[in-house]
Amino acid sequence: MMNQESNEKKPVQWNKTWFWRSVINNKLVSALIVMLLVFINIYMLTRISYIFRPVGIILSIIGPPLIFSVIFYYLLNPIVDWLEKKRFSRNTAIAFVFSLIILGMIGGSNFIFPIIQEQLQSLIENWPTYWNNLMLQLNGLLNTQAFTEIMDQFGDTTILETVSNQTSSVVNATMGSIGSFIGTITQIVITLITMPFVLYYLLKDGKKIPPFVTKYIPIQARPRVNKLFYEINKQVSFYVRGQLIVAISVGFIFWIGFSIVGLDFALTLGIFAGFMNLIPYLGSFIASIPALIIAVVHSPFMLVKVLIVFGIEQILENRIISPQIIGNTLKIHPVNIIFLLLIGGRLFGLIGIVFGIPGYAIIKIIVSMAFDWYRDTTGWYDVEDAPIDTSEALVKVKNRK
Repeated sequence: MMNQESNEKKPVQWNKTWFWRSVINNKLVSALIVMLLVFINIYMLTRISYIFRPVGIILSIIGPPLIFSVIFYYLLNPIVDWLEKKRFSRNTAIAFVFSLIILGMIGGSNFIFPIIQEQLQSLIENWPTYWNNLMLQLNGLLNTQAFTEIMDQFGDTTILETVSNQTSSVVNATMGSIGSFIGTITQIVITLITMPFVLYYLLKDGKKIPPFVTKYIPIQARPRVNKLFYEINKQVSFYVRGQLIVAISVGFIFWIGFSIVGLDFALTLGIFAGFMNLIPYLGSFIASIPALIIAVVHSPFMLVKVLIVFGIEQILENRIISPQIIGNTLKIHPVNIIFLLLIGGRLFGLIGIVFGIPGYAIIKIIVSMAFDWYRDTTGWYDVEDAPIDTSEALVKVKNRK
């Protein structure tokens, strides 16, 4: 009787062992099941996306003030920390920094802003004239006999005429879209009003955020989470400060260079170049377009002088300023940066272009630390004494556990 019961239990035990070994304890199958569940959750979230519309509205309201507050936090926090080391209280140091910013804004409104306003207004009024003169010069070049003979060797000149017409329509559409920008005035006003308050509390209590978050993390995972916060803060702060310093330097270089060669709207073009420099690689190209158009309309000699200014700026930025300030801390390949700019611009517009690189750096840190945790936990990636035999590797991993 006992033998019969044991014989009846053996198939059940065999089935349980096989299912455990082939399905539950199989890392590949487990990973596939997890991926399937993730995709199912993503699909279900897309079907009920209307539930998250209030979240999107809230983020669109608080997002800009929070983003700019974080940028200024990383820019001003070292100054506040330095003043605090000089025996200033935290609140006194923040008040002193805010006072300097207000004084700078008052001085800029009395001296720099009127010049910018005058040059910008004149540039907007004269831009159609500049563009029409450029098109006339381009059409004159297309209709010259020498150019026609050259193009006869390659094809019909209608190709270049089509490109010219398409370029003109794109630029006109871009200039016409400025009207839609006026509709964001309300958001700008809200950002300007709320940003100082958010910035103040970030400067005052910013160091308390990581301990507050880690308080809810399991004790064994707190060292890794603290390291994660440290690395993210280090990368983002370095990138924000470095990019802002480089952009300000580039703006000053263009302003001084354009003023020396006598180009119109030198201050406005320098400030525009500084802002565009916040976009890696593409910023300098975009900033060069209005300056080159104004130079071409002015005279060929002015075009040569502007090109010399651009050449000097590129040498100073790429050989001196950027290596000294930014260096290679982010360790992102230029090809990856180009793809990040394209993908970020396509998904999130200008915000994606500007913040795509630091966002990628944060994701890279999280993925790298997650992989380190998985490697240390499983022991599958030992290199020094990794055995060739798979069974020996399994025994070693079991012994480690």
